[in-house]
Amino acid sequence: MSFAVDGSVAVITGATRGIGRQIAFRLGRAGARLVVVGRTGSDDPDAVLPGSLPEVVAALGDEGIEARSVQANLTSPDDTSRIVDRTLEWYGGCDILVNNAGYTSNGPIIDVPASRWERAFRVQVVGPLQLCQGLVPGMLERGSGRVLSVSSGSATAISPNLSLYSTSKQAMERWNASMHLELGGRGVAFNVLRVDHIVSTEGWWHVYNTQGAEIATGGAGLETLKTPEYTAECADWMIRQPDGWSGHVVGFDDLTDLGGPEPGPPAVQ
Repeated sequence: MSFAVDGSVAVITGATRGIGRQIAFRLGRAGARLVVVGRTGSDDPDAVLPGSLPEVVAALGDEGIEARSVQANLTSPDDTSRIVDRTLEWYGGCDILVNNAGYTSNGPIIDVPASRWERAFRVQVVGPLQLCQGLVPGMLERGSGRVLSVSSGSATAISPNLSLYSTSKQAMERWNASMHLELGGRGVAFNVLRVDHIVSTEGWWHVYNTQGAEIATGGAGLETLKTPEYTAECADWMIRQPDGWSGHVVGFDDLTDLGGPEPGPPAVQ
């Protein structure tokens, strides 16, 4: 039996823009009540990119979607605890946890400061684990829940100047395997969506518009570019799979082979 999104409570990190924002809209339109998490508030907007928590909550509300927000930075243990505390205070539990927030600091491995490695592992591994420690016990008690983490094709690639992002995303995938090994089979599924094609998020468009297509695509061209909306559709499909479908790391092409959403036309033509 597929997982019912309607009536569920979904916590989504990195929800002010890009993939996280579209996942919020996708789940909200399906009837989920949302806790959207991000770093950007109305008083401290991003210097380059659009999107803030009040703006996202207002846009969701315009569609009749129930949404509350927690401004939090996953590099902070206290901020991460506040996400759990607010969710339990508002709704008494969480049914869907989407670990979408990401952090990277590109550069030669010998030059990237250790402090940035610590931030990356907080955001990609330790913070999601802390959220699970606070929210998954309730899922297990109820015998139902979903944890979906968003990884990257970088997890399987060795590329110059991407060691921090690659290593931390690979750790996220291994962490998910351990969650499934120890806690799977009890009504809660743990899966990873590996974003192994470039997605046309606001950040990507900024690079495209300021530095050109060659830099934005890494020379790969625009033919396989995916939209955030399609990525959210893939996440939704994975969340809805039956309880026993757990412990998977799935890329876009894998999803198509599994009978998941068909990719639409290229994001940029």
